[in-house]
Amino acid sequence: MAVEEIQQRYQAGQTGAPKRETDSVDIYRGNHLESISVIVPTYNEADNILAVIERTKQALRDVEHEIIVVDDDSPDNTWRIVELAYEDDPLVKVYRRQRDKGLGNAVMCGFSQSTYTCCAVIDADLQHPPEKLPELLFHMDDDVEIVIGSRHTDFGRIKRWPLTRRLVSAGATFISKSLLPTTREFHDPLSGFFIVRRDCIEAEQLQPNGYKILLELLVRGGISRAVEVPYVFDERTRGESNLTISEYLNFLTHIFDLRGDIR
Repeated sequence: MAVEEIQQRYQAGQTGAPKRETDSVDIYRGNHLESISVIVPTYNEADNILAVIERTKQALRDVEHEIIVVDDDSPDNTWRIVELAYEDDPLVKVYRRQRDKGLGNAVMCGFSQSTYTCCAVIDADLQHPPEKLPELLFHMDDDVEIVIGSRHTDFGRIKRWPLTRRLVSAGATFISKSLLPTTREFHDPLSGFFIVRRDCIEAEQLQPNGYKILLELLVRGGISRAVEVPYVFDERTRGESNLTISEYLNFLTHIFDLRGDIR
């Protein structure tokens, strides 16, 4: 889809996914919520990115926030779509990266550009519900350093995954817990949906390799107190998955790198 067409649809209010209930925001209205920087790493998410941003803005309408889109120079011009749609909105920032690509590095770039007390990481494919962000943020008490959106704790689940993908995910979780003792207390150490305090992020300590930045934080970030919050991992409705065989190989390399750190 051309950038101009998507921009026209945006201006006509047609780009978003079907409206979702946002009662979860009202539950926390009146409670103190931390300020938050929402990091959205992207690659070829032109069909989804505006819906992600709008749903995030709506979910956090009562919270001081910014949205940081970090794009790996998408051929579909995801970065340009965001620039055009939000050029007059200081709360939405976009960074186009043409080197050192990869999900982990994109998230680290977002961390480095963040302003607020807490940083959230959320996928751009709408599989992580932005409406859940206030609930995750609500659990960020003074002594909590990271709140993890969990697919595998009570009341969490995954929608309509094929058996092969479920087996791969279960195998990856098993490998992580077997080799990395600090991840064993968590139901979903491979989650890509979480909020972490900025003061837990030390760039010189973190060396992301692959797409599981949460593992990096749990092993190298010195996390002492974490909370898991259940959520429903939704099905991608537009676009194609960015996971490849090379990403899975990077994951295994990452696991053994982290394992070497804890010996």
